[in-house]
Amino acid sequence: MHLDDGIQVIRRSIEFPLSARPSSLTDSSDFHNILHPPVAVTLSATQYTRHPCERKKRSSELVGHFLSGKKTQVYSLYRTQEGLYRPLVCLGSSHSRASSLRMSSADGVASFFEGKTVFVTGATGFLGAVLVEKILRSCPGVERVYLLIRKKQDYEVEKRLARILSMPLFSSVPAELKAKVSAVEGDVALEDAGLSKNDKAKVVGETQVVFHVAAYINFNAGLGRAVRINVQGTSYILDLAKSMPNMRVFVYTSTAYCNCTQSEVILEKVYQSKWAPRDFIKHLESMSNDEIAIQQPSILGSFPNSYVFSKLLAENLIQSERGNIPVAIVRPTIVMGTLKKPVPGWVDNVNNGAVGFIAGAGRGVFRSIHGDGSKVADIVPCDQFANLLVASAWDVAMEGGLKVYHHSSGHDNPITWSDYVGLSVEAARKYPCTGLVFLPKAKLRSSKMWHDMFSLFAHFLPAMFLDLIGPLKGIKPGLMDIQNRYFRGMQYTSFFTFRQWVFDKKNANDLAAKLSDAEREEFDFDTRHIEWPSYMESCVHGVRKYFHREPDRNLPMARIIYQIWCVVDFGYHTLMLLIISAALFFLSNDLVLSVLLGIIFLLLYIWF
Repeated sequence: MHLDDGIQVIRRSIEFPLSARPSSLTDSSDFHNILHPPVAVTLSATQYTRHPCERKKRSSELVGHFLSGKKTQVYSLYRTQEGLYRPLVCLGSSHSRASSLRMSSADGVASFFEGKTVFVTGATGFLGAVLVEKILRSCPGVERVYLLIRKKQDYEVEKRLARILSMPLFSSVPAELKAKVSAVEGDVALEDAGLSKNDKAKVVGETQVVFHVAAYINFNAGLGRAVRINVQGTSYILDLAKSMPNMRVFVYTSTAYCNCTQSEVILEKVYQSKWAPRDFIKHLESMSNDEIAIQQPSILGSFPNSYVFSKLLAENLIQSERGNIPVAIVRPTIVMGTLKKPVPGWVDNVNNGAVGFIAGAGRGVFRSIHGDGSKVADIVPCDQFANLLVASAWDVAMEGGLKVYHHSSGHDNPITWSDYVGLSVEAARKYPCTGLVFLPKAKLRSSKMWHDMFSLFAHFLPAMFLDLIGPLKGIKPGLMDIQNRYFRGMQYTSFFTFRQWVFDKKNANDLAAKLSDAEREEFDFDTRHIEWPSYMESCVHGVRKYFHREPDRNLPMARIIYQIWCVVDFGYHTLMLLIISAALFFLSNDLVLSVLLGIIFLLLYIWF
């Protein structure tokens, strides 16, 4: 039976529940897609072939556009809010009308979110907040955005939501769009995401799009906690998504480095883990924390930390347990501040190692990095990553299945670690902080011996001295703690600063090709558009402004303080030269030789 006959059956019934759909429509073999290769979708028990473009009607959702078996008529099938299916009247004749159905690509991504409810985890973090702002600003037709927020002691979730929406990040978002954001109390580490019965019913019943951004990002984390949050927590969110009757797409934020043990080009696919996720969770549950800590090195094997290991397990779990839910797995490399929108250089925390270095180097606290300066620092802007997240939701919802997208700059527009450090210091001198501890100066050192020695003299000894005299000036000691955390962190991050990878970007590039010029501007994730000197400058300026909370109005004073520190730094090195020369003269009794050796030692100290 051709679709013409089937549509007549639908017209006679006007509307019908899915279970009552005529059996004549269960065969999609006569369907002919208009504009793209056909995409099979499963709606409950019945399979259709649909056109991968959609529009939203106020009372119903478009399932797809179809041509009749004779290719003479164009039809649309809508799903109502009540779960009924309604055909749109005939749109016209033959292929001349088909062109009128071609979606204006400028409407594609934004129109997909019109009337839809979105559920976001991790919105209190850096990436999640930028994503929420992007959805509100670029997809204003979104119906509702639910944020899963964990209660902190006496800090109610509504207060945490108010803090998020009051950040400068959301300054350009109108109040009526902010009103679309609601907080639901929960925790990704708990079953059903820790939602109350009422909140669960509300979220499950209304949500069509899920963005799972929440993660435990700590390179020094114990394996048990990393797996509990990043793997078991992902399982809870996925189960929640599978129970949503109107679910359209599940978007998971992973990391490009979950496959860092691969030696060849890393493809946009899920690599199989040595461990089955469910079996591994049960294995850890049978062990004590001490037993896990003892076995962690052997379990991780060649993986540098529990974070990337747990992310690979989470991807495997999603692949094996997603069912029929369309899934986008988006893998960024090193995410830093925003490139353009809503403001350049936005960052509100320094949990990221690369951003943390900028925060410390800007105040002269961090002056050495252990790494290979010739290796690529694969950095991507946070707003570009959010753009890819939103666009990937549209892409996978249209086509179904599971897709992996890489967001990487290393191949298209590389910057080395040496340039990263140099540009960071240069920008820190242009936008100095008033609270300088030392003159902003840093160098990347490949020798662990020189890095450790320099850390002792330039990091730990000054921190110890300042912590001792700090209380005399009413300053709470804390520099030694900062230096200890930085030194431990460098032991984990050096795995990445001595290596580089090539990430395949075919799916990401194909997605960009589907967008119109206007959409590629609005949802730009092309890393070739990054101009590294200006971007690094905006990141350093952003850390100063948004993390250190130093307003631009104090820049003139900060620059005066910086000039004073230049004099102090010169005096410090002159004093060191005199001390070294005096010591050598005392040992050798040769003034000229002592001065020359002192200069050599000082230059070696500065250089290495």
